[in-house]
Amino acid sequence: MEKRQLLFLVVCAVALLALFSTTGAQASADTPVPADAATTAPEGDEPAPTATGILEEVIAPRTPEPTATPGAVQEQVETLVARAGLARATFLGLSVTDWLLLLGSVLIIVVGYAIGTWLVRHLLPRVVKRTPTEFDDRSLEAIGGDVRWMVVLLMLHLATIRLAFVSAGIKALLQDAYFFAGVALGARIIWKLIDLADEWARERAIEEGRESQLEPVIVLLSRVGRVLVVILGVTILLSYFGVNVTAFAAALGLGGLAFSLAARDTIADAIAGFIILVDQPFRIGDRIEIQGVGTWGDVVDIGLRTTRIRTRDNRLVIVPNSVISVNQVINYTVPDPQYRIETHIGVDYNTDVEAARQVMVDAVRQVEGVLPDKPVEALYVENGDSAMIFRVRWWIGSYQDTRRMFDRVHTVLKYALDEAEIESPFPTQTLNVQIEPQQTAEGIPRAP
Repeated sequence: MEKRQLLFLVVCAVALLALFSTTGAQASADTPVPADAATTAPEGDEPAPTATGILEEVIAPRTPEPTATPGAVQEQVETLVARAGLARATFLGLSVTDWLLLLGSVLIIVVGYAIGTWLVRHLLPRVVKRTPTEFDDRSLEAIGGDVRWMVVLLMLHLATIRLAFVSAGIKALLQDAYFFAGVALGARIIWKLIDLADEWARERAIEEGRESQLEPVIVLLSRVGRVLVVILGVTILLSYFGVNVTAFAAALGLGGLAFSLAARDTIADAIAGFIILVDQPFRIGDRIEIQGVGTWGDVVDIGLRTTRIRTRDNRLVIVPNSVISVNQVINYTVPDPQYRIETHIGVDYNTDVEAARQVMVDAVRQVEGVLPDKPVEALYVENGDSAMIFRVRWWIGSYQDTRRMFDRVHTVLKYALDEAEIESPFPTQTLNVQIEPQQTAEGIPRAP
């Protein structure tokens, strides 16, 4: 199949070069030059702006490259042809020298195809085998054929510019076709690499169990990459063909600025969502608390703009990602679902501290759900107004049992302290009231 493609390309190149060179020569000889071509407009009359003049301000005129001057190879060929007595012989409008030069160009194209094939099948595979990853091997397999044709296009360019018998206009047309094909091939190569990177990232996400979290990021990056490829390709082509892209770039910049100002909140949410999906401070299923918002619950979805949290009372709270990014987030699930909780108990000042401490620790250890391999502590942390304040701390296996554990521990501590006759006094206050004697109008104190 590849040999057929090469043969078809060579035949087309030979036919086009022969046809264009003959047609160009006849057109240049038969086209009459108008006698009044150099006439100018009358003095004092400024020409009115026309559509052509406006178009020329946007599209710069292109000057064709001059026809190549005969080189050393062509001079040697002409000498050999003259010695053979074929200097005046022609075929299809081309001399024997031109046909020999054309044959040399065809050989250059064939050599370019051979170089591209050797590069793709022998050199590059040896290079990619030295790397530990499989991505470069799959990349070479996907774009190998396109790389070969890029080499062929380069050789086509070299084979065309060396032909002195081809007119400047035909040569410029062929060079434009080569450039367009090269840009299309380059865009195709980058497009394939983006598709391959998309597939590779999805496979890695599935292996790590993060497909649902990374899916929006992968889709976003792939789409942005494809859009940039299209924009870059169109910009290169417009610049090559003389179109002034500065005005288009300025218009796009102003439009992008207006759009960013109008949708700054949405853009901020999208950027924050992208950072959350990449950094992963929490995942779907984690229980988190957003302190600045006061939201506490399980994460059910992480999007590019919002994060959805289901509270304990089965309410769905939708929080913008930009709000999450500027607040402190507490993750109760990662890295370990085990959770230490605490409560404060006050006892009478006349109570023995160590006895009260032991009663609390022993009582909490008997509660169902308290981890036996974790410490239970009762710390004397504060002197209250009417009681000694103990901070009782213990560990549970999951954050989901927090409220039930408070109920169990408080109940057990109440019964244990009552059984040990340890009082938990109520706060009391002493109020002293002093009544001053009232005075009469004459200043004589009146008896109370």
